[in-house]
Amino acid sequence: MRDLIETAFVQIENVVCNSTSWEARTALAPNSALGIQPLHARSVELVAQPGKIRELGSCVRGTLIEYLKKQRGFSGVIVLSSVKEPRLILVMSFWKAEKDAANRWESSAAVLKMVTPLIDVCTRVHTYQAAMPCFPDAPSPIAATPVC
Repeated sequence: MRDLIETAFVQIENVVCNSTSWEARTALAPNSALGIQPLHARSVELVAQPGKIRELGSCVRGTLIEYLKKQRGFSGVIVLSSVKEPRLILVMSFWKAEKDAANRWESSAAVLKMVTPLIDVCTRVHTYQAAMPCFPDAPSPIAATPVC
C-alpha cells in the first residue's frame, strides 16, 4: 500500500547564523567516509492567533532570534512561513550538540512571555540529527553570504 505524501510550500523568511563559517561553529570533524558535517536541529511550529500574524513574525525575526543567539551551542536558525497557511511559522534552530538542541528553548519563561500573547498553539516540536555536506573546494554558502 502506498502512503500519500503531503507537500507544503513555504517561504523562507530569515536565515541567521553566527559570523564564523559553518564548519568552525560546529567544531566537529566531518565524517570522512561520507563528507558530512554532523549538526543538530530543533523545529518548533507556531500557529499565530488570527490578526497576530505580522506581530508573531516580527517577534520571531527580532526578539526570539536575539534570544536564541545568546544560547549555548547555537549555530543558526531558519524561519519558514507557510504559503498555504499564513498563520503557521516554523522555527528551525541549529545546534552544535544534541544536548544543546534538546534545551527546550520554546518552553523557557523568556520565550513564553514573548510568544504566548501572539500564538494559539505550539503544534509540534521535534529534534533532529542534521547532516551538512562538506565540500572541501567550495566555500560554505552561509560563510560566503553572512546574514548576521
